[in-house]
Amino acid sequence: MMLLLAVPLLPLLAAIAAIALPQRWQSAAGMLVIFATGCSLAALTALHGSTTALNASWFATGGRTLSVGIALNGLTWFAAMMVAAIALAVAIYSVGYMKDEPQRARFFAELALFIGAMLTLVLASSLVLLFVAWETVGLASYLLIGFHNREQGAAAAAAKAFLMTRIGDVGFLIAWLLVFMHLGSTDIATLLAASANGALSQPFATLLALLFFSAAVGKSAQLPLSMWLPDAMIAPTPVSALLHSATMVAAGVYLLLRLYPLLAAAPAALDVILWLGFLTAAVAALLATAEMDLKRILAWSTISQLGEMMVAIGLGAPLAAALHLVAHASFKSTLFMTAGAVDKYAGTRDLRLIGGLRRALPVTALCLLVGALSLAGIQPLLSETSHDAILAAALRAGLPQGAGVLLLLLLAGGYIGRAGAATLTGTLRSPETRRDKVSRSMQAGMVLTAIASASITALVVALPALLPFGESPRSPWWVHGAALLAGAAGIALGAASVWRRGAAPLLGAFPLSFQNVLAAATQLPVRAALRCAGAIEGIERRLDDFVRALTNAVWMLARGPEAADRDVAAHASLQTIERGLDVAGLGLANAAWAAARGSERSEASGFHAGGDLLAQWMQRGGAHIRALQSGKLYLYTLGLFVWTLLVLLAAGVALLR
Repeated sequence: MMLLLAVPLLPLLAAIAAIALPQRWQSAAGMLVIFATGCSLAALTALHGSTTALNASWFATGGRTLSVGIALNGLTWFAAMMVAAIALAVAIYSVGYMKDEPQRARFFAELALFIGAMLTLVLASSLVLLFVAWETVGLASYLLIGFHNREQGAAAAAAKAFLMTRIGDVGFLIAWLLVFMHLGSTDIATLLAASANGALSQPFATLLALLFFSAAVGKSAQLPLSMWLPDAMIAPTPVSALLHSATMVAAGVYLLLRLYPLLAAAPAALDVILWLGFLTAAVAALLATAEMDLKRILAWSTISQLGEMMVAIGLGAPLAAALHLVAHASFKSTLFMTAGAVDKYAGTRDLRLIGGLRRALPVTALCLLVGALSLAGIQPLLSETSHDAILAAALRAGLPQGAGVLLLLLLAGGYIGRAGAATLTGTLRSPETRRDKVSRSMQAGMVLTAIASASITALVVALPALLPFGESPRSPWWVHGAALLAGAAGIALGAASVWRRGAAPLLGAFPLSFQNVLAAATQLPVRAALRCAGAIEGIERRLDDFVRALTNAVWMLARGPEAADRDVAAHASLQTIERGLDVAGLGLANAAWAAARGSERSEASGFHAGGDLLAQWMQRGGAHIRALQSGKLYLYTLGLFVWTLLVLLAAGVALLR
């Protein structure tokens, strides 16, 4: 229980410690977050195979119990390991990436807040705690997207992400309240048991499934709430590598996997998830083929890959979606970190200005190549991938679904082949500026996730035993061959397009029309809401004026014909009251003056002398405390570790009691 509690608690404590660091110690903030995240990862490793749970009843009323807690099972352990591992690699990368940032302590504090909230989200055993963590993740995302708040567009992008994801979160709020009203509990296990044994009627289960799916639509940037994610690329690259590729945007998919028994009881909801996921994946992939900004290409790719996971869930293949979730986390975080290294060196992310970086940045180029091949479904040993599992599930559902997934694989290979060829081949065309070297810590972060991307096949084999979705059916050889051929053909088409026409859009500029339509469609509800708010405010003002006028009219009628005499009497009474108030005010002023003179004498004779004595004690105490400031970082770290351990032990003792 102590280890389980430490998993989300350590990053949250690191966030508090990082923001409280003095200015001269800001460089230690990154190491503090790395240490806390590494300890969380170690605790999860020690908890492998455990089913530990920590639950508490918040309050009970009317036969209903509002509970909070965290629990460890196969699915939550898998998701927490993924979050902690990717977060550790990105934190290592961030130390080098943010080394020249004057506000890096604030960055690492916000990053640690996100990591702690995300670990709480995946471990939560209660819908209430999951919702609180869900909203905290959104808050941390808002803070990190707008980190460079003085940069043009950063504040707007942060606000856009915050508001658009909140639209979907309303569905989450309504859903867990309905569960609380209907089942009398917020425990996730209770909801899943009721879904499995038929205690929920099919219409009610469908309603709940669609409400939870609306939350996933917002967090995972599915249509029509997709436009916030490309705009969020204004954030520092480590934010994109962690939040907007591997963790926060994947929270929507994870939520559906966690609640899959509820979805299985609502076939109509699965159909909605399937077709909206496919539409999102196709539109985002087409937009990625026409983008010129490297990070925005990866953003649209993320939306497309998340849509592919939704397709797998809608097809009734949650295991395939889970396999692709962890595969996507590794290769997309690798690609985002390489994009940040390219931006550092070339000073731009425009495909028309970058090129030939395979010689200048060999480690970055190798990591980019591994990530691109993994995205296209090509492993170093040409072995089975998560794409194969999704394709096999689609072909079992029907030929149109299988053809649609093959089209998605072809488009994925096309846009990543175009981006990779434009980045690694040709010559660098950006203006001559200072070329920032990629630091060792940045390279270490990229290499760690690239190794995970290259060895993802081992996870494909091992994960089915951990997850509650049954055994993974082996895909026929021809399914694997078809997926491999589609990805390879897409890469070849994308690279050939760059070598022939430069960084021009792969399929022409027509996909950008989708982006314009999507931007207009997402702005319309916001503008309508603002207009409605303005109209409501105007109506309220008019109602206030009307009520005021009506009140005056009623008052005039009530006064009657003898109003003048009553006014004279009332005026005389008011004068008497006013004179009484003047006398009382003068007496109060005299009393206050006397009290002030007395307090002055007290200050001169008592507080002044006491202040001098306190200052002398503080001076002597400071001389003793100053001896503890040895300047040795390992002693400070040891002290922080001991203090954290004492806090955890105290919390554990309190819980055991």
